[in-house]
Amino acid sequence: MQKKTIISAALAVASLAGIALAGSGKTVVVPNPTQPVAQPKVESRFSGTVQAGYKSNYDCRGIVASHSLVEGDSVIPVALDMSYSIAEKEALLFGISYDVLTSGHHLYGMDGASFHNEADIYAAYQQKDMGLKNLTATVGWNLNYGGLLGNYAKYGKDKAHSVTQEFFLNLNYDIGDHFFAGVTTSYGFQGVTGWWFQPYVGHKATLCERTDIVTTLGMSATASYFNSENWLGNANGSQAFFVKAELPTKLTENLSVVPFVSLNWLGNGSLKANKGVEDGYKPYKNFGVVAGANIVYNF
Repeated sequence: MQKKTIISAALAVASLAGIALAGSGKTVVVPNPTQPVAQPKVESRFSGTVQAGYKSNYDCRGIVASHSLVEGDSVIPVALDMSYSIAEKEALLFGISYDVLTSGHHLYGMDGASFHNEADIYAAYQQKDMGLKNLTATVGWNLNYGGLLGNYAKYGKDKAHSVTQEFFLNLNYDIGDHFFAGVTTSYGFQGVTGWWFQPYVGHKATLCERTDIVTTLGMSATASYFNSENWLGNANGSQAFFVKAELPTKLTENLSVVPFVSLNWLGNGSLKANKGVEDGYKPYKNFGVVAGANIVYNF
């Protein structure tokens, strides 16, 4: 009888404890060793793009090469650009690109003078809101092989190989209302020494859910870069002016196609290279249209 009373009391206490827990609104969860514990999502510090495409003409800093200069016209460009975030507004950048010229790769068709495919490698440090909100500063180093800059080095004042190196600083400011402006200043220290300046202004707008339009007006100019020994005959000063329109269109979350067209005019410095030269042998197009498209994958 006493044993039965003790058991009944124990059950009553257990029942009251259960009611108290239920009334408290707390849930007792028993860990299940077979169920994985959910981990918070960690965003990667790495991001970047891979792209490849087609351009109707070879151009460099707004200057469109003539058919005779490169013994052809169109280009197949490929590029890899990467970013590593080191802080909320700071990143390290790295990129490599290669332009394949679908041409004979000879200057004016001469066997002894080559116009190589163009390769570029760069590394840079970038900081957003650099002393001013919406101002992004990027400072870095660039190595170029081949292409027009390579020919300036090989046949220009320094008579070097088809390699140039430069330091550069880009300042880009988002003005507001989808407008932006900036300038890239470069100083060449190998191959050809001297300065390049590339100011620009642009606007970005949304056409529809998947498509934007980006319009950019810009120019390029040099200082202390060319001299009388420059084989192509450029002078310092304005080299080119251009207006470019792009239509980046999302195909999937990570894949886009970017058709583009640019209208390019020579500046006074590049026009000097064309003066007194027969039409079939001018190195540049006084006015050139460059059109094409790139397939871009973001990761």
